[in-house]
Amino acid sequence: MTAAPKHRGPTGQTFARLRMDPERPDPRKLQPAIEALRHGEVIIYPTDTGYAFGCALSSVKGIETLRKLKGLPAKHKKPLSMLVENLNDMGRYGHMSNQTFRVVRRLLPGPYTIVLKASSDVPRAMKNRAHEIGMRLPDHKVCTMLVELLGEPLLTGSVTPGEDSPELEDPEDLEQRFARELALIIDTGHIWPEPSTVLHFDENGDIEVLRVGQGPVPDW
Repeated sequence: MTAAPKHRGPTGQTFARLRMDPERPDPRKLQPAIEALRHGEVIIYPTDTGYAFGCALSSVKGIETLRKLKGLPAKHKKPLSMLVENLNDMGRYGHMSNQTFRVVRRLLPGPYTIVLKASSDVPRAMKNRAHEIGMRLPDHKVCTMLVELLGEPLLTGSVTPGEDSPELEDPEDLEQRFARELALIIDTGHIWPEPSTVLHFDENGDIEVLRVGQGPVPDW
C-alpha cells in the first residue's frame, strides 16, 4: 500500500512513501519509483546493506543530486557505485580480467562492492579521479526488480547515518529528513545498515580489500 503523502518534493511534487514487501515486491506498486527515476529524480530504496539513494545512470541531474547528498564532488577519489542487473552488465561497464570474473562470479549476488576500471559506457560524471566505478549486484528482490523495470543500471549511494542521526535506518525518519529534497522512499520496514565489503580489482586481476563489511573476505 502507498502511504498518504505528507510533504512536497524538490520540484513541488508530492513526496510518496511506498510500502513494499521485501520478499514479494509488486512491480505495479514500484511504478511511481520507476517514473521518478526516469524523470531524473533521486529516490531512497532498500538494499541488503541498508537504505540507499538511487538515480538512473543516464540522469546527469540525478548524478549531481546524489553527489551532493553524499558530499562527493566531481573527480573525488572515492568512486560512485551502480547496481547492475547481472554479470554481463558488470562486464559492460567495468573492465574485468578472466581472473576477476572468476572471483566475482563466486561472490555475487551478495553484499559486496566491486571496484573496477570504468568502461567508455560509464558517464563521465560517474567516474572518480582514477576513472574507476563501483559495482553492486545485491541479493535483494526489490533491487533486482528496480533495475529490471528501469532498464538500466541504478546509481547508488548508502544513506549513512551520522553520529547525531542514528535513526536514519527507519523509513519514517528518512522521510522526515529527505522529503523536501527527494521524490519518494520505498519502505520495507526498519533496516539496520551494515556496509558492503569493498574489493578493488586492477586490470591484471590483483585484489585489494578497501573495506571489510558484511560480506566475508574470500580466501583467494
